[in-house]
Amino acid sequence: MEPQINAITICAQDVQALKRFYSQILEWRILAQNEKVIIFRLNNTVLTICAADVYAEYSGMKPADSTEKHFYLTVNLESPKRVDQTLQKLAALSVDIIRMPKKAFWGGYSGFFADPEGNRWEVCYNPVPNTVI
Repeated sequence: MEPQINAITICAQDVQALKRFYSQILEWRILAQNEKVIIFRLNNTVLTICAADVYAEYSGMKPADSTEKHFYLTVNLESPKRVDQTLQKLAALSVDIIRMPKKAFWGGYSGFFADPEGNRWEVCYNPVPNTVI
């Protein structure tokens, strides 16, 4: 199997709230949508926001009752300055900033924010291109 990720699906409690967040706050372009599923194109990957009932029926997995998240997604940017600018812009838009950017233990620079349902996103500068730490 090729080492790649082509799609990420988030099980949403409120699809419309996440649609507004990703399309209006982050300004990501919607690729396709209906009332229970929103799909965004992220370069070579798609992000799907899916209503809990559709998620359960399609995947066969019942969404966890806990709101605690055990994953985060990363967006790599070209410089620490862009990381700062991005998180400052999101903070000005009242986005929940989990951690403002700082130097990471592995040599990069990153900060974190959360969408309205607590899904965590890292905004990161990786000084070693094409390497994930």
